Amino acid sequence: MLKQLSIKNYAIIDSLEIDFNQGFSVLTGETGSGKSIILGALQLLMGQRADSKSILNTKHKCIIEGVFSIKNFNLEKFFSSNDLDFEPEETIIRREISATGKSRAFINDSPVSLSILKEVSVHLIDIHSQHQTVLLNKANYQLQLVDTLAQVSTSTHSQTLSEYQEQFATLKALENELNKVLTEGDESKTQLDYLAFLHNELEEANLVKGEKELLENRVKLAENKEEVNAVLQKVNFVLETNHSSEPLNTQLFNLIQDLQSISTYNERYADLSERLNSTVIELADISKESEALLSASDGEGVDIESSKEKLNLINQLEQKHRVASFDELLDKFDEIGESLHKIASIESTIEDLENSIKKIKLKLIKMAATISSNRSLVGENIEGFIVSTLVELGIKNGQFKVHITNKSELNEFGADAVSFMFSANKGVELQDMSRVASGGETSRLMLAIKALMAKHLALPCLVLDEIDTGVSGEIAGKIAKVLTEMATEIQLIVISHLPQVAAKGNTHYKVEKIDVAGKTQTQIRELTENERVDELAKMLSGERISEAALENAKALMANH
Repeated sequence: MLKQLSIKNYAIIDSLEIDFNQGFSVLTGETGSGKSIILGALQLLMGQRADSKSILNTKHKCIIEGVFSIKNFNLEKFFSSNDLDFEPEETIIRREISATGKSRAFINDSPVSLSILKEVSVHLIDIHSQHQTVLLNKANYQLQLVDTLAQVSTSTHSQTLSEYQEQFATLKALENELNKVLTEGDESKTQLDYLAFLHNELEEANLVKGEKELLENRVKLAENKEEVNAVLQKVNFVLETNHSSEPLNTQLFNLIQDLQSISTYNERYADLSERLNSTVIELADISKESEALLSASDGEGVDIESSKEKLNLINQLEQKHRVASFDELLDKFDEIGESLHKIASIESTIEDLENSIKKIKLKLIKMAATISSNRSLVGENIEGFIVSTLVELGIKNGQFKVHITNKSELNEFGADAVSFMFSANKGVELQDMSRVASGGETSRLMLAIKALMAKHLALPCLVLDEIDTGVSGEIAGKIAKVLTEMATEIQLIVISHLPQVAAKGNTHYKVEKIDVAGKTQTQIRELTENERVDELAKMLSGERISEAALENAKALMANH
């Protein structure tokens, strides 16, 4: 149950604290007094989107805090799975909103995400606003109500539905992938011949990594062979031949011997001798290498024309495929090959996807049949309870049916379409409730559904915002009776304008506006017995309380 609600710096509330009791609590007040503000604060506490415009004083944070008694509601597993401190008696939820709109949430002082806040709120409180009464006419909302109650009678229903929805999401992903592949396949098939031509052209070119550089060097060498030979011959001549005197290497070798003969006189002479010796060895190697190169140049039978043709072919292919280098041309060849392979494997991919889709559909059809069966079973129970409750609420000839039809196509909720059929009068055919139910009848239908949920669902607190809209007189008294019965199963907090409902509450709170330091603020206070009589009299007759209204109020209280 909700034990305490604290609101600071929210809308026209500076600071407000409310202690709630078990049983039936009623909130009353004039239109615009701030009842909806208190409800809005509760909804923020349960994870609704925050708005910085609702902050009263932008110099301070808005803080909303609720203390909930959670004993006997088996929430330890939830706290453990979300790594939250668990207190078996009560838990504290806090929401802080800054002037910039930034929001933070806490459970037992541990920061949590809004998704976790919303998840825990499902276990703590159900807030029914007037907007939900409109939702009652929506097919998906009706389906969700049936599923919520189906879980009570069939403990595996929620798990089956969850598994179904996971599989359905997989099915949709596979179908999207198949459509993509089919589209790509149609486009690719038109390119198949062209890609095959390009691939064959590159394949026939027999390109080898590093080939272009090798061919360029070979052509350069062939085109400048005379110059190359002349230089190589000159190197060899200078180092080894040079008939005008001794060869250079011989002269240098003699110099080494001379330096060695004086090396004992000074270490620097010895160092000079070693350096010259290294130079001679290197020059000798150069001489041998130049002679080998010269011999190889003379012996190479280079087909310069074929090399030039291959180079021209490579350059043309680079231009054709708009690449900047020979390596990029090789990469292009691989890329075209991969595209061809992909196109060739499209048929196989399509077949695999179609088989996977077929298997998942068969599995989904079986799961959807189980889900439908669970819904049908609970549908009968819902109908009996709703009809008997409607009789209590003054719709004596009310008929109600949960109409479940099987659809040919699967959707995320299974294969069912759910609609609530209603007739308020004997002899009138059942029709979709959105077509035949008046505002007052819709309110009573929603109240009957909430009564059913209170009876079967383990929920600490239920908040009803003007669920008695559109009714008065005798019907108001019947609604009050149903609410009183509901309060034996659950903590019930009701915002109402009906004195018959307000009189039945175990605790009565009045919401009103007051002026403090030139500013209008909302406050809430628990009424004493005498104050309750006065409040009920005002609700019956207006600001000027008549004796008749007072007597009527006392009579209502006497029946409390």
